[in-house]
Amino acid sequence: MKTISLQLILFLLLSSLVYAQKNAGLVNQSLRRELSRMLKDDQKYRGAITEVDRSNLAPDVKEKRLSDLAEKQDRLDKRNIKKLAKIIEKYGWPARSSVGKEGSLAAFLVVQHGDLGYQKKYFPLLKEAVNKGEADRDDAALLEDRILMREGKKQIYGTQLQFNEGTKKLELWPIEDEEGVDTRRASVGLEPLAEYMKRFGLEYKASKKK
Repeated sequence: MKTISLQLILFLLLSSLVYAQKNAGLVNQSLRRELSRMLKDDQKYRGAITEVDRSNLAPDVKEKRLSDLAEKQDRLDKRNIKKLAKIIEKYGWPARSSVGKEGSLAAFLVVQHGDLGYQKKYFPLLKEAVNKGEADRDDAALLEDRILMREGKKQIYGTQLQFNEGTKKLELWPIEDEEGVDTRRASVGLEPLAEYMKRFGLEYKASKKK
């Protein structure tokens, strides 16, 4: 019995080792590094834009700095989406099991900050990845809302805000079936809308039914 037990233990250890090696082979380290670089480029000037926007600089100085930073970030965004297009053409949508959570986030953010055409093209691939457990549900929700907003339609999950040129303030983009928004948000792992709005220093007040 002792011999059999020892053989069984050795078999299980060997099986675990083979399984670990097999899974390690699924990870594309080169692609992970490329996506990591793209993520850094995606965020390179966005923090600075937020800081300048919240600063007390003179309006003309602030506008000039924001314009310069936005132009630099836009160039990086355009370069990133072209790189991602080549990656998807070669590998398909970057799966989390292959590129890690950071790589998966990078792919989503690059599309989220891309043109509408790219967003509509790659949304089905992101959605499919979510269904397979290879991408986050809230990423797909954010992208779906962004597409709807850009098409002038009501959003579903209440993730998108717009800048009102008249009031010079951020405001929530209209929501379809607003009464059920928190239920939908919970279904994709998002916090209640009121909590989300606090991140932007805003108080959420549900639209009154007509």
